[in-house]
Amino acid sequence: MPTRRLVPPPEKATWADAYRVVLGVLMIPLGGVILARTVFAGIATPAAIIMGLAFVGFGVYRVYVGIVRYRMYRLAPQKGEKNH
Repeated sequence: MPTRRLVPPPEKATWADAYRVVLGVLMIPLGGVILARTVFAGIATPAAIIMGLAFVGFGVYRVYVGIVRYRMYRLAPQKGEKNH
C-alpha cells in the first residue's frame, strides 16, 4: 500500500494565499445565487444545478485548504528561531 505523502508547511503566508481564500469565500454565495435563480426561474436544468453545487463545493474546499495551510504555517517552527 503506498504511503500518503504530506505537503510540507508553507514557509510564509503570501498575498496569493489570501487571494485564493477570498475567491473561495466569494464562490460560496455565487453558487447559492446560481442555485436560487435556476429554481425561482423555473428552469432548473441538471447542468445549472451541478454548476451551482460545484461553485459551492469548490469554494468550501478552497476555504478549508486555506485554513489548514494557515494553521500549518502558524504551528511550524520558523527559520532562525532558537529552541530554549
